[in-house]
Amino acid sequence: MQTLKHHAARLLAATCMCLCAGAALAVPFVPFHHVDIDTSTLGTGTAYLGIDFLSVGGATPASATVANLTGALLGTPVASGSVALDPAGVLTFTSDAGGGDWFQAVQLGGHLGFDVSFLSSAGSDGSTFSWSLFDDTHYLGVDGSLGSIELHPDAPADALLSVAPDNAFSTVRAVPEPSTLLLVALSGCGLMAARRRRAG
Repeated sequence: MQTLKHHAARLLAATCMCLCAGAALAVPFVPFHHVDIDTSTLGTGTAYLGIDFLSVGGATPASATVANLTGALLGTPVASGSVALDPAGVLTFTSDAGGGDWFQAVQLGGHLGFDVSFLSSAGSDGSTFSWSLFDDTHYLGVDGSLGSIELHPDAPADALLSVAPDNAFSTVRAVPEPSTLLLVALSGCGLMAARRRRAG
């Protein structure tokens, strides 16, 4: 009976590991990303953080959700186009009517950051999410966007998103979804239980 329980525990652990691997293979990109912007070399004055979600007319319906905006934020932000701010401070951009823009005054000299996730229907025309820093006369860091994430709804599963952090001022890090982390934790618990029974 102990041997049967031991094999059952190992089978459960193996199943969890396979589910994790299967999830990773089925969704090789992670739709939740953390963006970090380093302004420490750009002075200590005031600038503006711009976040855009833009699409061509008739593009596949899509949305971008921005949360956990951190850094030295100043004043009241300004939004235009298809973007909404909820009471919790979460921004939701949609591809309706070409998308939307959001601008926030910031204090330079430290780090700015936010999390972004995406939803998109199947289709042929994608949208582009981008972020930039600028003052009253020019862009800061680079001439244009500090980074962008493009949605490709007609691409294979491993190419649905393309990330372009192409400078020293901005980094993008994919963050595992909670469901993936749960599967990993469950498989780890199953392996530990199997080891304990084997030792005992």
